[in-house]
Amino acid sequence: MTREKELAIGLDLGGTFLKYALGTKDGELIISRKTPSRAHESMEMIFKVILDSIQELIDEADKMDAKVIAIGLGSPGAINFETGKQVGTTPNLPKWVDADIRGQIEGRFNIPTWADNDANVMAFAEARQGAAKGAAYMIALTLGTGIGGGILLNNEIYRGYNYAGAEIGHMSVDLNGKPCPCNNVGCIERYASATGIVETYCELKSIPIDGINTEYIFARIKEGEKEALETLKITANYLGFALASLANVFNPKVIVIGGGVSDAGDELVDEVWKVLSKHALGPNLIGLKLKRAQLGNEAGMVGAMCLAAEMYEKQQKN
Repeated sequence: MTREKELAIGLDLGGTFLKYALGTKDGELIISRKTPSRAHESMEMIFKVILDSIQELIDEADKMDAKVIAIGLGSPGAINFETGKQVGTTPNLPKWVDADIRGQIEGRFNIPTWADNDANVMAFAEARQGAAKGAAYMIALTLGTGIGGGILLNNEIYRGYNYAGAEIGHMSVDLNGKPCPCNNVGCIERYASATGIVETYCELKSIPIDGINTEYIFARIKEGEKEALETLKITANYLGFALASLANVFNPKVIVIGGGVSDAGDELVDEVWKVLSKHALGPNLIGLKLKRAQLGNEAGMVGAMCLAAEMYEKQQKN
């Protein structure tokens, strides 16, 4: 019997979980699951988790009489998109050094495979199926423990010369600011990440950090607490300045804010927009939208799936 249904697999590798999904070529998820990534164990064990998960989804596709035509994987750190290999190390996966992602997956399944940085993949998902759908020029930030970023220019992911571009979190917004582990000072990550927001709040309250998280601060914002509102203002000020600079450099149509910090809601987006719109150049503000991400925890899977499917289609045409 001829298989007519073509599907793709998308995987999102993190320090705690591997999220993996089977879906259509345009990123509609049919099956999505997660399993411990075992990120602090050996590279072989991480690959075992990945390969077993892919096999599981291929078996599910077989039950649907469908064919998996492409596999995409988003991973932390710099990924050589041409070779599908990890470039050096990444903090949350200490044994994931120079991992040959494409080689291992294609060697096992003989299915075309693409790997990319997880923030790039998230941005791609929001551009294809999320808050920036249809935008050929867009920037996405994930505000979590740190800050990740992805940039699309003319519908293509910007990766940089050594595939380490779009490190938005390490863009300095204060030359005399807080030191950052990256050896820079005043990085936006030190102010607008979850870690930075908690630090700001605790400094204003003169209280220890232990037990304080962004959910607590967001709740205090809704209650109108003075220090919480000041924390929101300081965070939005730093983030707005950073995004104004990015708008001036890249002239995007949409900027998307995702990650746990975006759960602060429209209050954060509204405050950031006030600063951004005040400091970006006029022509770069024409038609510009600032939005919250829509895809949440599914973004990595959706983006990896869409990217792999599009690369497969391009490959078939050439």
